[in-house]
Amino acid sequence: MAIPDVIVVGAGSAGGPVAARLAEHPALSILLLEAGVDHGTEGTMPPDLLDAGRLAGMAHDWGYSAIPAEGQTMPYRRGRVVGGTSAINAAAAMWPRPADLDRWAALGNLAWNWAEVRSWLRRTEADVDAPDLGPHGRDGPIEIRRYREQELIPLQRAFAAACREALGLPAVADHNDVRISGGVGPWPMNRRADNTRISTALAYLEPARRRPNLAIRGEATVGRLLIKDGRAEGVVLASGELLVARRGVVLCAGALGTPAILLRSGIGPAAQLAVLGITPQLDRPGVGARLWEHPAVPVLLVPKPGQCDPLRDPRFQMVARVSALDGTPLVLALVSFLDISGSPGLVVEAGGASVVALVNVALMDPRGHGRLRLRSADPFSAPVVELGFDREEADLCALAEGVRLAWRIARAAPVAAESRRVAGLDEAVVRSDALLRDYIIANLRSFSHPCGTAPMGPKGDPLAVADERGRVHGIDGLWIADASLMPRGLTVPPNLTVMMMGERIGLWIRRELGGP
Repeated sequence: MAIPDVIVVGAGSAGGPVAARLAEHPALSILLLEAGVDHGTEGTMPPDLLDAGRLAGMAHDWGYSAIPAEGQTMPYRRGRVVGGTSAINAAAAMWPRPADLDRWAALGNLAWNWAEVRSWLRRTEADVDAPDLGPHGRDGPIEIRRYREQELIPLQRAFAAACREALGLPAVADHNDVRISGGVGPWPMNRRADNTRISTALAYLEPARRRPNLAIRGEATVGRLLIKDGRAEGVVLASGELLVARRGVVLCAGALGTPAILLRSGIGPAAQLAVLGITPQLDRPGVGARLWEHPAVPVLLVPKPGQCDPLRDPRFQMVARVSALDGTPLVLALVSFLDISGSPGLVVEAGGASVVALVNVALMDPRGHGRLRLRSADPFSAPVVELGFDREEADLCALAEGVRLAWRIARAAPVAAESRRVAGLDEAVVRSDALLRDYIIANLRSFSHPCGTAPMGPKGDPLAVADERGRVHGIDGLWIADASLMPRGLTVPPNLTVMMMGERIGLWIRRELGGP
């Protein structure tokens, strides 16, 4: 391809939809860059990228780490492959709640109110088995399915029974029915009946590859933007190669990658950039200032001998949505089964067991947030990701409520009959506020749902980086279209919403550039 009209940076959950929609304008030439490998079409992809029953292998991961609480570090999974995190994750495909989107609108992003967005969610999905297809889309690129009762493995079935019997939760057939506030039922998942994970590499890019005006280039890490006279004119790869674009650049590198590129380009808090030897181009204190995430705490179950097969059994089938006493939404999700033989710390916590299941407790609307900053201007140096899960006492209290609920599930008769014991937690700890707080701090993990690191908002918002259509304030020809743009976190896993954002912003950009 000669000089493209638009360069899209990042071929993940948002970048795939953005590039596909832009390429539908035949007069525009699009270059899609991805730091990871482009494995091509479904027939040439590694099996782990297609298996929705478990997370994909570390060969497709950035290898980031994060700081969940002071003095701790943890692996932080992000996809480095065409398809991005949508190609490696748990394939949860949940609609945002109306209040999530209306909160964005209240922050000055009126185009993202619930009434506007719900038709775009329908457009994105092909929900083939929702009990009530009326509110759902049937013809979108993202196929969505739920496990049926006869497909549940015994421990997942026991988990659902325990949620109903021990917690009194109602059975929920469709967690994407936004009229339902809570209950237990199957995850809506972007997967086919044969359990193929429907990433954006399959849903958007595979059909778009036939278009002559779209070029996809893998193993192309972007170091910084090429900015001249207040306009984005291309990118500079980490190798030093310059790639020029006629019409502009769209950043879809994710909630970690996009702010890092902005910061290396001199767009961010000027004083911090100067310390790193980066010449400030635009003082934007909101870049990296807030990182919203879902803190999680596991309760470990040791299965009975011979009961499970970590290489065969689906890990993600059933999920419960509940609320803390103050109304804060929580998720209780059973993850089955994990081989932890390569994780000595977890093996110790599990009392020597090498295979466990987790009742994962996640806080879905935390009050606290983290931040992202650069270690250096080197594009091969991972950013510092501080999650700040221990900063708000109210968040720790809500997690404690969730762990106590998970303990009741773990001790309930249906789950107790399908497992040997709970590991690393006992009644004395659960009863003690102080001991349970220590347990939570020591076991803080995350759902790996970062967002908000380059938020949208009106020009008058001092932390806003872009407007509601993704146009970066103060730089022409530069857009953002990924989870970093979210001005506040969602109370559900964000992947389906990010795909929808890519759809919508991609169409907006196409029309802005003169397309249909």
